[in-house]
Amino acid sequence: MYGIDICKISRIKDLFDKYPKFLDEYFTENEINYIRKKKNPYERMAGIFSAKEAIIKANEIDKTFPPKEIEIFHENKKPYGKFRGQKYYLSISHERDYAVAFAKLIENYIEIEKEFINIMPKRDSNSHKGTFGKIGIVGGSFGMTGSVYLSSNACLKSGAGLVYNVVDKEIFEIMSIKYIEPIAKTFDNNDDLIKFLNSLDVVAIGPGMGTKKEKIEILKRVLKIQKPLLIDADGLNNLVLIDEPFKNRKDFQTVLTPHPLEFSRLTGLDPNFINNNREKLAKEYAKKNKVVLVLKGSATVVTDGDRIYINKSGNPGMASAGSGDVLTGIISALLKIFPSFEAAKVGVYIHGLAGDFAKNSLGEVSMRARDIINFLPMAFKSIDKN
Repeated sequence: MYGIDICKISRIKDLFDKYPKFLDEYFTENEINYIRKKKNPYERMAGIFSAKEAIIKANEIDKTFPPKEIEIFHENKKPYGKFRGQKYYLSISHERDYAVAFAKLIENYIEIEKEFINIMPKRDSNSHKGTFGKIGIVGGSFGMTGSVYLSSNACLKSGAGLVYNVVDKEIFEIMSIKYIEPIAKTFDNNDDLIKFLNSLDVVAIGPGMGTKKEKIEILKRVLKIQKPLLIDADGLNNLVLIDEPFKNRKDFQTVLTPHPLEFSRLTGLDPNFINNNREKLAKEYAKKNKVVLVLKGSATVVTDGDRIYINKSGNPGMASAGSGDVLTGIISALLKIFPSFEAAKVGVYIHGLAGDFAKNSLGEVSMRARDIINFLPMAFKSIDKN
């Protein structure tokens, strides 16, 4: 996509002289500061005006939208434009009384949200694997080994030092063969299981664990562990069957990651009603139960009942089996680094960002959950500007 525009400099001067508000209505604060610093402000004004027009032509869109939606930047004397999350290469030149601009879309550009740039702490050179967290992920069952496999590998790819997958005896051998870096663990009784989980930094429970009675009993005991805790998938389905599940939990130490149907089970509300009132209902539930809620969807909501974050990263290619398990692993790793709300917010953004990189490389149709994991390194690298 490209566009070309030619603009008469004297026309811009006449517009400015006749309509003093033209500057503030058409140009952003950043653009106005750039114009005012130059010796020939009308030349610069015409150049930016022409660049915006070139981007409009590249998109073949109606000119009636607010012109400030397009912003022109100058970095190291090189201009570029941004419009609706896309970035454009620009060439701006002046010939006598004319400004000429050429705009070309930069393919596969992904805008990094400013609040996430350099958010990951720098790793100390004297660190060891224990420094970055011992994470336990409880889950998996016969026929559902893939869920915890994805969670555990996503957790490691998100910076965890050690990841233990606590599984039933019936799948222990399967997971032991399947894993390379994650460590499979199984226990003869729940006392030993809980004792082990108490030795870790973070616990996640739910992916593929099933809803048998004994699983509910395990969840009841896990809820009493005073560690950062993430509950997903079958963990959420089992949570519905426990009276006052959060009464022994520290405030906002628990992260729940339901999709709308799971949230419907938690609340008893109709899924359609939930989808029409996502932010309000998520905030109410989080505030009432003193948890961090991640209500998954095309614009995932993260809230602690007070603060709220609406995610913009991600794409429809991520709507496939296992994507939520990957998110569980990412947030679990980050719970060692950040408080619960921040860990959930960063995790959701990184999850979507990795999905966007996967989309650019593979397209949406054939994307799988493991592709999101494979692009996690690129996602984390892209937010590190150091």
